[in-house]
Amino acid sequence: MTLFMSNPIYWMLVDTDQTVPEAQGALSGSELGKYSAFRFPKRRDEWLLGRWTAKSLAHSLPGYQQYPLDQIEILNTSEGAPFIQLADGTRPESCLTISHSGHLAMCALTTVEGLRMGADLEKIEARTETFILDYFTPAECRLVESTPAENRAEVVTLIWSAKESMLKALGVGLRWDTRSVEVRSMQGIPYAGNSDLAWNKIEIGEQNPGGRAWSGWWQRRGQFILTLAGFAGSQREIQAAQLIRKRVEG
Repeated sequence: MTLFMSNPIYWMLVDTDQTVPEAQGALSGSELGKYSAFRFPKRRDEWLLGRWTAKSLAHSLPGYQQYPLDQIEILNTSEGAPFIQLADGTRPESCLTISHSGHLAMCALTTVEGLRMGADLEKIEARTETFILDYFTPAECRLVESTPAENRAEVVTLIWSAKESMLKALGVGLRWDTRSVEVRSMQGIPYAGNSDLAWNKIEIGEQNPGGRAWSGWWQRRGQFILTLAGFAGSQREIQAAQLIRKRVEG
């Protein structure tokens, strides 16, 4: 007998080189006010891209499809974590996460009660030795040291991105010490091309587990790394998580 049905984690990736979101019709009145208040165009455009991606993902799912985008508000908790609130004030049971880098935005959403997850998107770039020593655990430093030089920037970016995803899943972001979570191993390194863009597994966890079971996934898109990390009450629950890509229609 199957104890746990597959737990869907829906995700969407938007490339502004192909799709340029419009604020009008996508944002609520209060969101339009916030959008207009940004002083710097780059920050304003990134914020709009993240909101539009999250709304588009939600709108593709049952329970949200009857709402136009401007009636699906993306708000933030006092800790900064995003959540969905509908025009009637309803806050559906869900876990939402948003990330953007360069011309890409990524969003992931699950409506499974008790399943928490985070997502991150990072451009592959070299980091200094000081950065690694300051933010990585000793085990992660050894993982970097064991990597051939030509793959090191990718591995460091992957570890950093996975840690960000974990901290988002915990709802704390970078306010916590990044060494409180750890990447222990990863599949798919060295990267040899990925024609079907499948997700690779990452073994991750907290330094102080607290009874939570974790899973992580990653893939590469050109010069960008995408990561997802999630935890649940049991290993079976998180292992049942299924990543389902949603695409922007039209």
